[in-house]
Amino acid sequence: MNHLYLATLVTFAASCTSGPGNTSGNHEAAPGGDTSNPAKRGSPVEDVRAACGSDGALTAAGTIITRQPYLQQVTPTSAIVGWVTSNPDGQRVVFTHPDGKKVMEAGGTVDEKALRVGNARQMWSQASGLEPNTIYCYGLSGSGDMTSRVGFRTAPADDSNGPVRFLVFGDSGGGSNGFTDQFALLDQMSTVPYELMFHTGDIAYDNGSMAEFEDNVFSVYAELFRHIPFFPAPGNHEYRATADAAPFRSVFSLPGGTGDTWYSYDWGQVHLASLDTEADYDTQIAWLDQDLATSNKPWKIVYLHRPPYSSGAHGSDTNLQTKLAPVLKKHGVQVVFAGHDHNYERMIPQDGVAYIVTGGGGRGTRPVGTSSFTAYSSAVIHFVYGEINGDEMTLHAIDATGKEFDSQVITR
Repeated sequence: MNHLYLATLVTFAASCTSGPGNTSGNHEAAPGGDTSNPAKRGSPVEDVRAACGSDGALTAAGTIITRQPYLQQVTPTSAIVGWVTSNPDGQRVVFTHPDGKKVMEAGGTVDEKALRVGNARQMWSQASGLEPNTIYCYGLSGSGDMTSRVGFRTAPADDSNGPVRFLVFGDSGGGSNGFTDQFALLDQMSTVPYELMFHTGDIAYDNGSMAEFEDNVFSVYAELFRHIPFFPAPGNHEYRATADAAPFRSVFSLPGGTGDTWYSYDWGQVHLASLDTEADYDTQIAWLDQDLATSNKPWKIVYLHRPPYSSGAHGSDTNLQTKLAPVLKKHGVQVVFAGHDHNYERMIPQDGVAYIVTGGGGRGTRPVGTSSFTAYSSAVIHFVYGEINGDEMTLHAIDATGKEFDSQVITR
């Protein structure tokens, strides 16, 4: 499949290398990236807040909540809510329409395989039989009635051709400057409208421990996570506390239900696949080849931690160039997002595939240079906001001050 890339591509004087490029200083490829297509601004949660009321901490009589509820695996007809409590008996989630009419109650199930934080237990509750692209409200109930509720929107129908809006970031969890950058970027995440979030790994610094997930992830993003489903890829730091990334596996309920750290899912007209670059490449790439072959979605996105192409401190993963890139080309994947290097870099399309490093989620930045494949690079705290409308995808790179410093338009 041929793709027409409308992003402004700047010609650079750079070293031609498949590893790190010229990384002396914070070199930018141009005074600024292409910002000819600025993002439309608006809150990602305004509609569900208006429909369901309270956006404060969820409480209910008779419950002790040590991690606020958060959304996982939202589909057109179902959703999973996770939370952590020290008194799990009898806790359940009540799902309602905005007008208060009850949809269902889903009992909370203790996850016996999940690691504990003190005496608190990981809970999961699933709603089913929901309608696509519909706002629902939910709240916790223990020995008494639900006392507060928040809202979310189900995914579009499988046959939907409507717009899809997403936010992707990486290398975020635990700011090296006392969380200043992480919280500044979080403020800007509330200025663009999107329906799902995904992450390119290194979510909980330094070691991916249970305590670090609590302090550096859930306490930071609680307000977004209760409204917006979050689909993360693990990074190398998620494997430091335990060799099998047990905390990552404990706190997230990912599509597939097998406990694997790579998976795929659909969101309207988009098929997304998340890979684990700390696990065996051959096994995953064989799985991805089959997974992409069975998808009939017109848009395909892959995200992972280690970058196939990068001019940052870590540089390119040439094994991924050799093994993964041919599969991406074969199945017409339009864009690949990676992290690991703490910077932003947009590549000149490689065999029709756009590659972007988005590793500036709040854990500081590192110098980034340019390589023969670089279109634009900058050492900047940022996220990428994506809009898909019909045959066009627009990607907006936005920094912690709210400035959009680069954008790219891809058509299929």
